[in-house]
Amino acid sequence: MRILLLADDSITVQRVMALTFANEAIEVVAVSDGRQAIEKLTSQRPDIVLAGTTLPHVNGYDLAKLMRGRPDVKDVPVLLLSGAFESVD
Repeated sequence: MRILLLADDSITVQRVMALTFANEAIEVVAVSDGRQAIEKLTSQRPDIVLAGTTLPHVNGYDLAKLMRGRPDVKDVPVLLLSGAFESVD
C-alpha cells in the first residue's frame, strides 16, 4: 500500500481526501501542521506529500524546501495546496 501524507489544517480537506482515496490502495496519513508533517516524514516515508501553503508552524513551502535537503525524502513528490483565489497569490 502506498502512503499519501496530507498536511492540511482544514478538516474538510482531510475528509475529502480520505473519501477520495477510500477505495484505492493508498493510505492517507493526515496531519494538521508542518511540524507534525516533519515528524511523520521520519516515522513513515510517504510516497507523495500534499501540503497546504499556509500550514501552522512550518508552511508548505518550507516543508518542501526541508524535504529537498533531506536525502531520505528528497525524491518524494510534493504538491502544494492553496485555497487562495486572488491574482496576487
